[in-house]
Amino acid sequence: ADLPQIDAFQNEYSREMMVSTEPVADGYYLMRSKIGAFTIWFPEEAVLMDNASGIDGDHYEKLRFAYESEEENRGYLVGFQYNYGGNAKKPERLLDNLRGRWDYEEEWKETEDEHGLTYYGYTIEDIEGYQSYIFMGYKVSSQEAPQAMEFLYISSCVDEKSESCQMDLAEEEAYILQWVKSIQFSGTRSDGGETDGE
Repeated sequence: ADLPQIDAFQNEYSREMMVSTEPVADGYYLMRSKIGAFTIWFPEEAVLMDNASGIDGDHYEKLRFAYESEEENRGYLVGFQYNYGGNAKKPERLLDNLRGRWDYEEEWKETEDEHGLTYYGYTIEDIEGYQSYIFMGYKVSSQEAPQAMEFLYISSCVDEKSESCQMDLAEEEAYILQWVKSIQFSGTRSDGGETDGE
């Protein structure tokens, strides 16, 4: 079968994680975690940065995606970090870390979907001379197993001096929240097996 001409299927690292060559939603393909811990949508325009993605045992996995379009004058970097274990259900500590790292002083916003509760916030920073929107947060599984996903999304214009630099905060927020909403946790530690001792 011909694979879709997008990075998700052309890149060897991500190709073996793709569930189907049929889109799961318009512009998105379904991707399964290397350790079987979750599924997440892969936007067709994004590139998986395999050198910045990886796993540790069956309890940790990180994925990083990038996108840049001169035509659209928009680019982003996003990192997802999956954790299994005692701290997954205690978001306060992790949110405090994010708060400290990005000088975030507001209250966390909350949004819930059928797979978990997401805490998030955003800040507008100057990064390397570019005004960047930074969304950060943490999604905690609604199932019993202690599974959670930290995310950090940084978007900015590719060329800030151009008149086409029209980043819209509400659009960026909707984009990352839809992506986070797509995360479905497996509910178990590893494929099919219940876990002992935790």
